[in-house]
Amino acid sequence: MPIAQHKVTGAEPQTLDEIREWRDGVLEALRDQRVFLHRAIRDGSIVAPRFTAMTEDDVTHYFNRQRRELDRLTMLNLVASTEAEIVEDFFRRVSTMLKDTLSRSYQDWYKKLPKSQQRRPPFDEQGILSQLKGTGLLDKNIVGQFRE
Repeated sequence: MPIAQHKVTGAEPQTLDEIREWRDGVLEALRDQRVFLHRAIRDGSIVAPRFTAMTEDDVTHYFNRQRRELDRLTMLNLVASTEAEIVEDFFRRVSTMLKDTLSRSYQDWYKKLPKSQQRRPPFDEQGILSQLKGTGLLDKNIVGQFRE
């Protein structure tokens, strides 16, 4: 595939607002279900089979675990979307032959890549992030924190 037609495969990167809205919606649903289950346990109402033997403390622990998992998934979503945006920016800068410092660094590095890596260049070690860090346009700590 020619460089000008490159698109990151997979889902379209989400914006930060979209990720936040998704997280807020799931969090709201978790809170509502937690409240419902606490009320149902107190009232002796019928609940879904997986919650039948749970106490209120068990429900609290269950939803605390769900919340931690939601936080992890949100972080993965943020990192994946950011990585996709950086890769898209990389290919845009290489294909349009921009003349700024970062674009030139990307272009020089891209030309040296083996053909087998030009379609999907390395992202982290000795890859796109290393090129970004090497230009000095971003604080090296920012790139390092993103890698973590």
